[in-house]
Amino acid sequence: MRGEKSGSSEFTVTPKAADNKKRFLWLGLVIVLVVVGIVFAFAFHSLSETKKNMEADILQRQQAITSARVEMTDAWLESLVEKSSRIVGSDLFEIFASEIDKLPDGVPLLFSGPGTSNEQIPENNDRAGRDGQAEQLSSQLPLMRTMLSEFVSFSGFVSARIVNSRAETYMSTEATYPPLSSVQKKLALQVVQNARRIYAPLEIHPKGITLDIYLPILPPSYQGTTSKPVAVMILSQLVDSKLSEVLSPGLMDEKGRKLKMVQKNGEIFQNVASGATMLRQVTDFPVDKEISLPFKLRTAYGENLNVYSSGIRLRSTDWWIVAENEASLTQNTLDKQAKIIYSIAGLIAIAMVLLVFAGWWRIVGREQSYINTQISGLLSVIDEQKKLLDGINSAITDPISLSDGKGIYRYVNDAFANVVGRTVDDVIGLDGPAIFGFDTAKRLNASDHHVLMTGENLSITEILWLQSKRYHFQISKTPLKDANSRTVQGIVSVFRDITQLVETEERSRRVVQQTIDALVRTIEESDPFLGGHSRIMGGIASLIAKQLRLSEKDRATIEAAANLSQIGKMFVPREILLKPGVLTPEEKTEMERHVEYTRNVLKDIEFDLPVVESICQMNERLDGKGYPKGLVGDEISILAKVLAVANAFTAMAKPRSYRPALPVDESLNILERHTGNYDPEVVKTLRQVLNTPAGERLVAQAAAAKAI
Repeated sequence: MRGEKSGSSEFTVTPKAADNKKRFLWLGLVIVLVVVGIVFAFAFHSLSETKKNMEADILQRQQAITSARVEMTDAWLESLVEKSSRIVGSDLFEIFASEIDKLPDGVPLLFSGPGTSNEQIPENNDRAGRDGQAEQLSSQLPLMRTMLSEFVSFSGFVSARIVNSRAETYMSTEATYPPLSSVQKKLALQVVQNARRIYAPLEIHPKGITLDIYLPILPPSYQGTTSKPVAVMILSQLVDSKLSEVLSPGLMDEKGRKLKMVQKNGEIFQNVASGATMLRQVTDFPVDKEISLPFKLRTAYGENLNVYSSGIRLRSTDWWIVAENEASLTQNTLDKQAKIIYSIAGLIAIAMVLLVFAGWWRIVGREQSYINTQISGLLSVIDEQKKLLDGINSAITDPISLSDGKGIYRYVNDAFANVVGRTVDDVIGLDGPAIFGFDTAKRLNASDHHVLMTGENLSITEILWLQSKRYHFQISKTPLKDANSRTVQGIVSVFRDITQLVETEERSRRVVQQTIDALVRTIEESDPFLGGHSRIMGGIASLIAKQLRLSEKDRATIEAAANLSQIGKMFVPREILLKPGVLTPEEKTEMERHVEYTRNVLKDIEFDLPVVESICQMNERLDGKGYPKGLVGDEISILAKVLAVANAFTAMAKPRSYRPALPVDESLNILERHTGNYDPEVVKTLRQVLNTPAGERLVAQAAAAKAI
């Protein structure tokens, strides 16, 4: 019996060991559940943050492109009104329109001829005076119509007509005088009542999409101070080509983004497309008249497609420029990120399960047979884990490699083999030059040597040409250390393909540059003086910056700021901007608002340089009497000081309608005398660069500019 008891004890587990086993098992399960829960919660949170960041990036890019197109369109509309001022504001048309508006019988008397009115007028003198006035105006009508036709032809408009204050047509460039529609009469009477121009909703005509502009014609100033219009000019303009320019995505625009225009026509919203034969009604445009379209995931206007869209309203009329990005492209990127994140989370969870399972088996057996079984089981699990890890590594899209201390590759995953154009078996045993080529391997070996010598992690960014394709890789190198000696045995390298990210950043920079070019073109088209001023000022500022040995970044900032420095003056009234005499306090305040206008135009553009700050400080003075903040001395950046001197000199070096261009020495003497306004060192440097051939050419260009 004792022998049996003794023999059987070899295969039994003590109660204490059994309790320890159960206790450890439950504790391990709890730990596994907690860790798995935390890992997957973190994975879900990471995906949510990734989605928010991607949506924020889309919104930022949409705002940048729509803001630029809105400013371009507003500037174009203003240029149309500016062209029309040549005839709307002419004394001849104001007098003619005022006299016609005084006719007691209105337009019918103008065309019926003298003595044909049915009205009984007691006094023959009154009848004769009225008929004579109508006859005189009627005789002038062909000449006025010819002048109007020549203006329309010269200015590129399609047609024009003039109506009196009662919305009666008495002059048109068309062969016939079609009556005004009720909507047209309503718009014309609104212009008469409010004395403000109106842009009518776009309409489809046989020739294309047409814009009608209603402009008030005021009486001549000598007739009194009344501002009530005596007539309204209606100008028609074909806008198909302009719509194509505004809504074109651009050569370097990102994939999946479209630009659209929506207008408000009465109580409805319509989608406007270049070359369209009809205007499609938009039934779910969630904006009020003064509010922009909020960023949201919605159905594309005119298409059965989910998009992220936002829009900005034009300043001058009820049009919105709307940017739409296909939501499917964003979702595809999120799906790829989810695959990687959840794969890593699953790998961690499996590792935790295996760790608890291994610990449980370590405590279970006390006999050698159980230990052997445990080891065998662990080896089997490890083998399965290795297969699982190999499968996961094969599914991971990032290339992974393991090289030893001599640079021989001992392990690579499928992604690595695919990117170098070989099989996994072909890569194993090769060194860097055999895989990447001598020059590339030499660069990579330098970072490998650093990791081997220091035992520290290292992250580098490299451009690799693999299979005739250019890749941008962010390579993370981690030392593989011996468990006992802690010496570095090899290097684990993870190659993260950031080609798309780098190309996206390059496209973003090109978009910003295109935006700057578009704004400069807008300046030149709206006011050639401002455009020429900016170019000459930019050349002088660049020469000064180079002479002062400013950094490349500062010189790039000065060049961009000079090109855009005058954009705010586009919104300052021309009578103030070009006034030859001293400005009144009110006019000076309005003039100084150009800094505010500049900031509003440029605030959403990502320059990665202090361009906006330099422009806004350009009008500050060393003595604190500048604007907008009254900065003093060193509070003003050196970039703004250079721009201030270049701007002042350019203004004096160019001719004006009321004076010729000032001589160089006289301009420099003026700048040197105003030590409280301009930095003496910058002025001294200006005198030096103007004696160079490049400086002399810029002065000649300024002096040759057309006086205005």
